[in-house]
This record gives sequence, C-alpha cells and structure tokens, in this order.
Amino acid sequence: MRSWAWGRLGVWLIVAVLMAWAVAVWAEGAAITSDDWQYRELAALAEAGLLNGHPKGPMAEWSGSRLTRFEAASLTLRAVEGLGKAYQEQGQALQQIAQATTGEAAAPSARASMEDVARVEKLIEEFRTELVTMGARVDDLETAIKDVQSRLAKVEADQKKHKISGYMQVRWRDDGASTGKQEFLVRRTRVNVAGPVTARAAYRVEFQLDAKEGSKGPGSKVQTRTAYIDYALGKGLVRFGQHILPWGYELLDSVPNLWTGERALFMDRLFPDQRDIGVLYEYRKSPKSPQYDVGLYNGTSINATENNDRKNVLARVDVPVHNGTVAFSGYLGKDGMGASETDQNRYGASARFKLPGATEFLGEFVTGQDRGADVRGWYAQLGHPLTDRAPNLLFAKYDQYDENTGADNDQFRRWSLGYWYQLDEATRLTLVHELRDAGPAFSELTKWDGNATYLQLQLRF
Repeated sequence: MRSWAWGRLGVWLIVAVLMAWAVAVWAEGAAITSDDWQYRELAALAEAGLLNGHPKGPMAEWSGSRLTRFEAASLTLRAVEGLGKAYQEQGQALQQIAQATTGEAAAPSARASMEDVARVEKLIEEFRTELVTMGARVDDLETAIKDVQSRLAKVEADQKKHKISGYMQVRWRDDGASTGKQEFLVRRTRVNVAGPVTARAAYRVEFQLDAKEGSKGPGSKVQTRTAYIDYALGKGLVRFGQHILPWGYELLDSVPNLWTGERALFMDRLFPDQRDIGVLYEYRKSPKSPQYDVGLYNGTSINATENNDRKNVLARVDVPVHNGTVAFSGYLGKDGMGASETDQNRYGASARFKLPGATEFLGEFVTGQDRGADVRGWYAQLGHPLTDRAPNLLFAKYDQYDENTGADNDQFRRWSLGYWYQLDEATRLTLVHELRDAGPAFSELTKWDGNATYLQLQLRF
C-alpha cells in the first residue's frame, strides 16, 4: 500500500511539473508585443502617468517592446491603482479651487479620463485568467473601476461649473495710536469666482469691498484684486494676469488663514497689495519635490499700467525638509523713470516647521532696497492649540521693520499676542492685542504710535 501511495504522489508531482512548464511555455509563446492592442492600451496609460509606481512616459523605455501576459496583467493592476489615485487628486484640486480664497490648487500628477477607464475595463477582461492566477479578485477590480467611472464622471461635470467663494470679516477694535479709533467696522469682504474651463485651462477673478481710510471720505471702495488665467503644462503651470506674488509664505497665505489676521508690516510696505500684473511659471515634479517659481511683472502693483519700459523679475524655490519647508526668494526691479527711478530689490529666506507637541513655527527675513533706501524686516511666530475639540490656536508673533538701515530712530517693532477659535467649519473668532513700538522718525508714526486690541468674527463661504 505504501509503495502504491508513493507511486501515486510521484505521478501527481510529474503532472504538476509538466503543467507548470506548459503554462510557462504558453505564457512566453503568447507574449504581447508593441504591435498588439493590449500593449498599445497599456502604453497609452503609461503616457498618461496612470501606471502607478512606474514613470510617466513611453512604456518601451522601461519595459522594452515585449511583455508576457502575466507582466501585462500586473501592469493592469497598476492601472487600477493609478486610476483611483488620479481621481482622488483631480477631486482634491477641484475642491481647493472651489473653497480656497487664494485659488492655489496643486495640479494633479496624472489626469484620468473616461477613455482611460474604458481601456482598463478591456484589459481586465482580457487578462482575467492571469489576474485570477495572481490572486486578484476580478469582481472587486471591476467594482472599483465602476466606482471610479462614476466618480470621474462627476469630476468632469464639476469641471464645467463656476465656483463662488469668499469671506467677510467684521471687527471691533480699540486703536491707541494718534489717528486710531475705538470702532466697529466691516474690515473686508472678498468674493471669488473661479473654476476649471477645460482639462488644462482655469480662471479666477476676485473682488474686494472694504471700508475706506478715514481721510478718504465715507463709504466703501470696490476693486478688482485678482484676475488671471492658468494653463497647465505637464507638471508645470503658466499664470497670466493679476495675481499674488509668489514670495515666501505669508504673502501667499490667504488673509483668512493668517493667525493674527494681519501680515507683518514690512510685507505690506515692500509688496503693496501683495499682487502685481505679469506672467508666472511654476513647476513641481511631485508633492514631495521642490517647487520653482519664475515671474515677470510690471512692478506697479494692482490695477495700474506700467510706468517704465522694464520688467521686474521674481524667482522662488520652496524646498520640503524634515517636518517643514524652507523657501528662498528674490525680486529684482526698478520703479519710475529718470530722476524719480528707485530700486525695487528684495532678497528673502523663509521657514516653517511642525514642532513636537503640535506647536507650529513660521518665520521670514527680507532685506533689499525700497524708495531709495536700504531696508530690512523679519518676523517670527509660534502657535500651539489649547484644545483638541475644535481647530484653535494660541499664538505670539514678533515683526520688525527698518525702513532705512542708514538712518536712526525709524524702526517699527510689534508683538501680536492672541487666540483664534473655529466656531464651526466656516466661522472663526480671533482676539489679538498688539504691543507697538515705532521710532520717532518712522514715516507713519501717528498710525502706529499706540497699542491696539481687536476682536474679529470671520465667515468663509
């Protein structure tokens, strides 16, 4: 009996070896070449960057012109993963455009279309046997593809919609400066209309309504703050029109996201209105790669025509590091003509980090020339949440500005101490106390020669 059992086992082993050999020979004999439709469909997915884990571009550069059926089935699984990832990124980009007041939405690393979904469906059906042999649950794959197809159809429909967003800030302040007041005011209202128009082109227009300065009479002013067109070029983006200058971090951050509700004074002085008219190119290979920005601008701020025949140049690189990022920025230009011409040069370094215990740090330093003088400014701020129940932050910020490093008694210094609490997803309450110290020769002394406190309610929509 024992010899019979061993003989039977030996027969089964021989059969198994022969079957494995036959499958291998069949798979090799049924290899897919660049002339076959299956290869062409996979190559199209590779060109679109949808083969997750493989580089975007010609498939032949890393796979050759020949694949076994099991290799092709493996790439089909990669395509399923790539479709899901592309859908998620496209949805996130649309959500950012719809909700963010800055309009800064990261371009997806790969874009999926309904045609790509159809390609993957055909490949799943073609390589069903190989996928089952590899342990894949084909029914689950088909369900996942149907889900992506449904969601992608919604994303493509959303791409044709125009989004309206914005914010309103209502503030009570007690300003102890010579020209200050104790008052209620609608500090600012901004309305954005934005959205993708095609797979590559998008636009954004922003209007601002706010109170006039006391010397400018009653009423309010309405102005166009932002108006630009974006056009995606691979992993880069060209922006043409009136937009925020890509400098450091605080300048790029939308006002509703600023901890104190105000930028450092040197930012407002060196970059009036934070915007200019020109053309910008930005490039980032992946979310974890450095971002590069290069732009040409009029140098005359918003809603203004050029006052000379030159263009100002801006360059910035933002580099991810451990627990944060650092950025280096440069701006070279001139303002005016003839005897009234002055340099508009700025050089800066910025850093932001997540510290242990949920503490955040943000700081920037700028030096350069402005209004015929050498200038220097910097700020540093720390923030830490007091509770985990809702978004909130206790913060301290120090900013300093020397409007002429060659003169004395013209520096401005300020401590901003405060706390903000998110009442709900759209509403934030902020309390800030400012301790100011303006030198007697500071150009705007009467505006800053006293401390101030303000309470602000902000609504985003």
